[in-house]
Amino acid sequence: MNRTRHVDVVFLMGPPGSGKSYLGNELNRHGLVSYTELEPKLIEIFGEGEAFRSRRPAALRWIQNFYREELSRSLLPVGIETTGISDREFIRELSQEFRLLFVRVTTPREICVERVRTRPSGRNINTDGDSGGSFYDYWCAEIEPTYDFDILVSGMNSAVAIERIRDAIEAALGQRPDTV
Repeated sequence: MNRTRHVDVVFLMGPPGSGKSYLGNELNRHGLVSYTELEPKLIEIFGEGEAFRSRRPAALRWIQNFYREELSRSLLPVGIETTGISDREFIRELSQEFRLLFVRVTTPREICVERVRTRPSGRNINTDGDSGGSFYDYWCAEIEPTYDFDILVSGMNSAVAIERIRDAIEAALGQRPDTV
């Protein structure tokens, strides 16, 4: 484990369309996390829609291997975007080994739905888009309450979100000293 970091993983969690990928890219651009948007790579390797769903176990193993490799080599915290559903066991495993920061990315329902509906092809594994927002409702009612978020940030204002995440990472410096 890289003990030079005080936060090893920054989990960006929220429903589809909340702005997780955008925020991850912005955090990477500002040098706060090492973030790679995996969805285009996953589509290239495993397909989308039904093709992806039929290969989901292999895709999840690939994702886990990618992040473990990234954690072993990055000097920055690794940014991981997730809805927190299919990778729950992986999140538990990481929590046993690494220091995690859970960030809830909040965005109004109608904006999430519109973002998902208008996403360009090749940027969304799930091709049977939920333009009605039922997954958003499910996520808010059933998934969000099962996580203990360290901070909440708006998916509508990346500048403020970046500052809040930077502050949380810096605050961890005093809370989680290096161990040998």
